[in-house]
Amino acid sequence: MAALLDPFAPRTPHEGVTSFERHLAGHRHWAEGHPASPAALRRALTFWTRLHGVLALELAGHFGGMDFDPALLFADEAANL
Repeated sequence: MAALLDPFAPRTPHEGVTSFERHLAGHRHWAEGHPASPAALRRALTFWTRLHGVLALELAGHFGGMDFDPALLFADEAANL
């Protein structure tokens, strides 16, 4: 996860603190000592899970028959994140 945490750690603060960020403050052993804030942990996890989800759905063929280009969806998700 360090490869994802490094780029997300120096971001500017966001508004408010989510309940998941409060949870991550005490459940960050998976970050292996990385100094990222709970907000950065959440952003890195969000990035990973959303892109993983799109890829998993495409590889499993779940977009078949939906008549859209999954590559464009992936590109849009990556840009949005």
